[in-house]
Amino acid sequence: MSEIRIDPGRIWTKTDHGVAELLYEIENNIMSIYHTSTPPEDRGRGIAKELTEKAFAFAKEHGFKIRPDCSYAKFFVENNSEYASYIVSE
Repeated sequence: MSEIRIDPGRIWTKTDHGVAELLYEIENNIMSIYHTSTPPEDRGRGIAKELTEKAFAFAKEHGFKIRPDCSYAKFFVENNSEYASYIVSE
């Protein structure tokens, strides 16, 4: 896996089989994570977790709360309670 990069609306990296990415939108200081994807051949290697950890670090650095809208982001939060304080309460 290459370096994880952050572009507006996208956190991504190149893998051996393509590109893994996390897509987000920011509105009113809330970062909505609405899509994560990893090439099928690269699944189970922790790449989505690394992208999501990078998203949480980015949110913390900029003072954003997070709304985990995609299924992987919800799974990540449910299985990593240390990130619960980042989640926006609605």
